[in-house]
Formats: sequence, C-alpha cells, structure tokens
Amino acid sequence: MAGFQIQMAVRGILVYDITSNAFITGIVSAGFAPSLLLFSMFGGVLGEKVNKKRLIQFSQSVNMIQSVIIIILISFDVLHWSHLLIVSITQGAMFALQVPARQSLIPDLVGKKLVTNAIGLNAMQMGVTTMIAPAIGGYTYEFFGPLNSYVIVSILMTIGVIFQGFVPNFPPKLKNKKTSTVTEIINGFKYLKTNKIIRLIWIHAVILALCTGPFRMLIPVFGKDVYLSSPGEIGNLMAAGGIGGILSSILIASLSSESKRGWILIIIGIITGIGLLLVSTLNFFVVGLIAMIIVGFSETGRWSLGQALMMEHAGEEYRARVISLLMMSWGLMPLSMLPMGWAFGHFGAEITTLFTAIITLLFAITSIYWAKSLSKI
Repeated sequence: MAGFQIQMAVRGILVYDITSNAFITGIVSAGFAPSLLLFSMFGGVLGEKVNKKRLIQFSQSVNMIQSVIIIILISFDVLHWSHLLIVSITQGAMFALQVPARQSLIPDLVGKKLVTNAIGLNAMQMGVTTMIAPAIGGYTYEFFGPLNSYVIVSILMTIGVIFQGFVPNFPPKLKNKKTSTVTEIINGFKYLKTNKIIRLIWIHAVILALCTGPFRMLIPVFGKDVYLSSPGEIGNLMAAGGIGGILSSILIASLSSESKRGWILIIIGIITGIGLLLVSTLNFFVVGLIAMIIVGFSETGRWSLGQALMMEHAGEEYRARVISLLMMSWGLMPLSMLPMGWAFGHFGAEITTLFTAIITLLFAITSIYWAKSLSKI
C-alpha cells in the first residue's frame, strides 16, 4: 500500500506537469476505474475458487513490473501521459483480482466475531501509509524527480510480494467449483438482490464514492489551482487524508457487535459532506489540511465498516463476491470523475467541489430515512 500511495501521488503530479490539463489528469487518475469495474466480480469469484495467497502475489507482481517499465520510459525520456493511463488501467484490473481475495482472508485468520476489529486494524495500516507515503512521494518528486520516486515504488512493491509469501494457505470456499465463472458472477448479483442489508450498504457506498472519490483523485489539481501548492505541499494534503484514516480505523477497530454500527455508517456519510463543504468554502491551505483529515476519516470509516458489515451478513462462500460488489463503487467512479474533471477546468475547483458537497450532504442526510434498516445493526 505504501508503494501504491506513493505512485498515486507522483502519477497525479507528473501527469499535470506534462499536460497542464485537469481533464487529462482526471482521466489518468481514474483510469483504474473501468478495469476495476469490469474485473471486480471476476476477481470475487476467483477469490473463492483458487488459492487466495497466489492470486494476491500475482497481482502484486504485475504492479511491480509496471513501475519498473515507467522507470525505463522516464530514463529514455519517452514517457507520454498515455503510458501512465495504461498503467492506471492495468492497476485497476490487478486490484480487482487482489482486494476481494485479501479482504476475504481476514475472517479465516481471525474468526467471524473479530472481523470488524481486524478490518479496523487493517485500515489502520492503510491510514498510516496514506498519511506518510504521499508526502514521501511529493517531496521525492520535488527534490529528486519522478524517476527516483518510481524507484522507491518498485522497491516497496517487491518487498510486498516477498512478505505475502509468509501468509498461510487456505482452501477455496466455493462449494461447487464446476459452476462456470459467469454463473457465479450472476449468483453474486442475485445475492445482492435478496440480501437487504448488503444491498443498502452497497447503495450507500456507491453513491458516496461517486461524490467523494473524484475529489481525492483531483487533489493535485485542487492544490495547484487553489493553494498554488508545490509538489511537497500536495503530498501533505494527501497525507492529511491518511491522518483521518488512522483516526477512523482506531474507531472501527474498537467497535463491538453491540455498537450501533449502522448508525455510525450513516453519520460517517454526513461527515463526508461536511469535509467537502469546508474545503470548498474556506480558501486557506491549513483549512484544506483539516478538511482532508475529515474526508480521509469518512472514506476509511465508510470502506472499513461497510465491508465488515457486508462480510458479517454474507454467507461464507459469498464473502469475496460481496467485497467485489463494494469495489464496484470505485469502478463506477468515471460516471462522476469525467464531468468533475471537466468542471474543474471550466468552472473552477472551488465551485465544483461546493456543488459536490451539497449533493453529498443531501444524500447522506436522507439516508437516515431510506436506509433506516441500517440503524438496527
């Protein structure tokens, strides 16, 4: 995750430096989304059919090789923004294969009763890397250039592949392995239709991801246009989201099955809108840092608590697939990413973000009524 977070920060800054175009930066930053959407359910079925550990190592290795290729292209001065788009697209496909397998391993490792706590701890390490890694990427880019930034990415991703080898092997969970992958994907969508709690959590996650995800991807543009930030300061903005993620993960890790987790999920959605409203109305860098802490807190909390509740309420052989369904919220991001990237260039970052904040708040507040079943879990 550290390698991935550094790469996300560096790639956004690099594309905007090459093109000076917010729309293209948005396309590259969200390039992972279509492939993530296309392969998400496929990855969920594979996570129940094959050895999860080997599947994770394969996808990590592909991401590592891609970062080495970027190093070569930069070294020969032939890098084009389209190369970074290809990497982003491929990375989305690899995450679609990796994340369902990785997250569905957690109940196997700790037991069903500790799923929420374990996912909270897992989110904590993601929060730490989100806090530290973008700042490392931003300052490495500023003082040593993109080449050295990608060298660090490659080293970290290689270490990740090695350490994954120490994870135990668990047998696949799918009972009927002879059923075709397409049939099992269809069964996953049918399961979404019949399980009300999972369906409500999924709708909640998809809409809020469409509202807030593009803003996170466009932080390099927002920082440069609104705060006139240097690459290092942009890294600090992205790192602030990691601080919020750590605080959120501590909260999630401390929850028990008796906690009002459904209510907490709804409140986190409202907090998301407040963070966006803050950053869009007060044009100060320090306010941006505070707002990013709030946004990071809400995004990590929504993702961690959402997947914990989905896995708790899903049958054992559907765990990987419900995580795939949750990942689709990121795969659908271009539906809002492309218009937001366009609006950043035509109406300005602040007005676009203010409009997004209003929509987010309206949706989150009304979820108290249409998703009231969540308040009972």
